[in-house]
Amino acid sequence: MKFQAWLTIAGIATSSLLINAAPLWAAKQTAAPAVSSHDSINRLYVYHQPDELVEQLRRQEQKISCSESNQSDRQTHFQTWINRGLALQQHQRYGESLFCLDRALAIEANSEQAWYRRGIALSYLKQYSLAVDAYQQAIKINFAEHTSWYNLGNAYKHLGEHQQAIAAYQQAISLKANFPAAHYQKGKVLTQTSRYEEAISAYQEATAIDPEYSRAWYSLGNLLHQQKRYDDAISVYRQALKYNSEQHQVWYNLGNIHLRLKNYPQAIAAYEAAIELKPDYDLAWNNHGAALEALKQNDAALSSYRQALQVNPNYQKALNNQRRLLLLVSESKDTTTLNSLNPQEIEK
Repeated sequence: MKFQAWLTIAGIATSSLLINAAPLWAAKQTAAPAVSSHDSINRLYVYHQPDELVEQLRRQEQKISCSESNQSDRQTHFQTWINRGLALQQHQRYGESLFCLDRALAIEANSEQAWYRRGIALSYLKQYSLAVDAYQQAIKINFAEHTSWYNLGNAYKHLGEHQQAIAAYQQAISLKANFPAAHYQKGKVLTQTSRYEEAISAYQEATAIDPEYSRAWYSLGNLLHQQKRYDDAISVYRQALKYNSEQHQVWYNLGNIHLRLKNYPQAIAAYEAAIELKPDYDLAWNNHGAALEALKQNDAALSSYRQALQVNPNYQKALNNQRRLLLLVSESKDTTTLNSLNPQEIEK
């Protein structure tokens, strides 16, 4: 009974929290982050908690089960089964959590929380069609819950049902306009369906709500890059780096734009920033060599191509660049001849 009482308290304390991982709603909230079950335990014993007692409670967590007990399901309150399912989800035991949630629904079929949590478990298990059904059941019970609509959109997205996903994200936004993740995911699906201007607007909405939403900045920059709106893309990538300067992929993409625009010193600087963050970044080493070669710094370019091949000996573009440049250097020192032969192979 003591364990069941503690479990009920812990479950109630966390039952309204959302799992903090894709594909579920959690990204970039402005509210305080979700508290793990271990942190919840520690908060119950804030002052000089005995280590032995905390360890005992943690061991009890591992014993959470939905198996048959001495009590019948009807004698157990449905919220207790939900709380057990939630606790199992906190431990990423999603398949097991379904048994608890199904027991809760057998007692109370109109439990929005049980249907919603069932959708979460099924999403993590990649059973997206069943997740759609669960979220739709939760929405029937409570139409106004924006997170159910958001997660429904995620499930549709994974199924490739783009129009349904967009509609679900839009409904989530209608219920909660200040919802950056919904705008962001809507932008991702709009991009997949080639509705580029709408996608750009969606990403911009996400960054307007949360200026530190680096993934939205990155996706916006990529889309502008693909649309050859290079100046706009550069500006957006800089915004992404302003909030998180340790994104090696952003530095690499920024280098690629400068390389395309023949801004070679800027390209070199961007690739070097990417390489500093990810020293085994073979694509950045290759394009770094291409920018150096464009400035006729052939020895340095060869060194970069060799670095790319050291990371990836089968990298054909770097291998071709190294062979070609070695041949050019050995055959001629004439700049005109050098420039008239095959150009560098770069990774886009």
